Amino acid sequence: MQQQPQIAEYEYSENKQSLQERHEIIETLAAFATAHGGAVFVGISPEGKRVGIKLGAGTIESLVNDIKQNTQPPLFPSLEIEGAEDNAILTISIEESPLKPVWAYGRPFKRVGRTNQRLSPEETQRLTEQTRGRSWDGLPCPSLDINDVDKSIFDSFLNRAGQPSSDNFHDVLQNLGLFPSSSVTTEDLIDGDLAISNAAILLFTKNPQVCFPEAQVKCARFDGFSSTKFLDQQTINGNVISQIEHALAFVARNTRQSIVITGQATREEVPEYPVTAVREAIANAICHRDYTCSGTVQIRIYDDRLEIWNPGELPPGLTIDDLYREHPSRPRNPRLAAALYRARVIEQWGTGTLRIVEACEMQGMPRPEFSSETGTFKVRFQGVAERLFLNLTGLSENQRRAVAHIQEHGHISTQEYAHLVRVGERTARRHLSEMVTQEILLFHEAGPKSHYTLHPSHLVTSLSK
Repeated sequence: MQQQPQIAEYEYSENKQSLQERHEIIETLAAFATAHGGAVFVGISPEGKRVGIKLGAGTIESLVNDIKQNTQPPLFPSLEIEGAEDNAILTISIEESPLKPVWAYGRPFKRVGRTNQRLSPEETQRLTEQTRGRSWDGLPCPSLDINDVDKSIFDSFLNRAGQPSSDNFHDVLQNLGLFPSSSVTTEDLIDGDLAISNAAILLFTKNPQVCFPEAQVKCARFDGFSSTKFLDQQTINGNVISQIEHALAFVARNTRQSIVITGQATREEVPEYPVTAVREAIANAICHRDYTCSGTVQIRIYDDRLEIWNPGELPPGLTIDDLYREHPSRPRNPRLAAALYRARVIEQWGTGTLRIVEACEMQGMPRPEFSSETGTFKVRFQGVAERLFLNLTGLSENQRRAVAHIQEHGHISTQEYAHLVRVGERTARRHLSEMVTQEILLFHEAGPKSHYTLHPSHLVTSLSK
């Protein structure tokens, strides 16, 4: 075994009193192999006293076989026996593994100080990518295989990609790079060459959530400007392309059409948020999210904005400012991204955020806001109501709600405003009168049907459902 650095001994050694602690011994060897290597001394008490063990016929062979069968990649330690067979000290030494992390009994471990630490999904993915050159979406799925590919979903994908229907799942998946990469060992595979990658599970099975419960899109339409009261909500499961389409449908039914006065006999109606930008943002969130993180893609619609959240930080080397200019493509899930590109769902050259910005500018909207914080990447679109508010400074929260109500319904009465913001009619009348004075609203006196509308200077962005 290679000489270890001069660090505290317990980082590289552990004492076990007997081979009855075989499960713990194997976990420790996996933890050592993930870190810097180490040795387990069997026949030594936790206090460091020699107690010895008895080695029977086949003991060593059985131990070596157990270590190999219960670790991944398989470990092949060196063993050294000191003393007589009825009072021996067994030293089990293991080198640092070039492939990390090393798993024991289906769980990844790493030695930290004097303890064996079970690794988080994020750390497991990071070590896998560093040492095996594989991203999460290229790993074999432990629960499903090629027999779980759904024919109708598969054919729909081929149709999008401009290819004829096929029953040959194997060759098509091979061409798409959706089998685990060639660096996968035989032990990685399930049922021989039938194992498929995580990306293939997300793309071609009816219910990828069997393997990845967090692979969902949660959508919500909130009442007002905060996340307190739901008007509509939906949790979207299924394959990733289906998720994109259903998420777009949710946005369409929970946003409005803007009426643009053109000066001609006809008027133009455009979506509150540009479809191209919203599609790109949703597709990017589903494609580039960190699937090792807990949490789901979220779509949040408020009276004044649309936000799309996905788990995961920006890739190393990219900043928020880079997203507003040409930048390299660094997909977190390259196999999934390549397949969605083939199906014409996303673009592949790092211009997705530029397309989002351009679509907003073409519709006369401010640039979307990109942000990355607390492990979440967010895209925020400014809604029609908020764009109007940019020119209506000094409004209270209650007055903003009045404007939003008028945009949706065309007018508001004193009684409707009082009910909306929960004030008395006298206070409501005073608030609305102040907005008339500010030339934000017009008052239409019609007895019991008196009401308020937006001032003509603001009608360009009035809304209809």
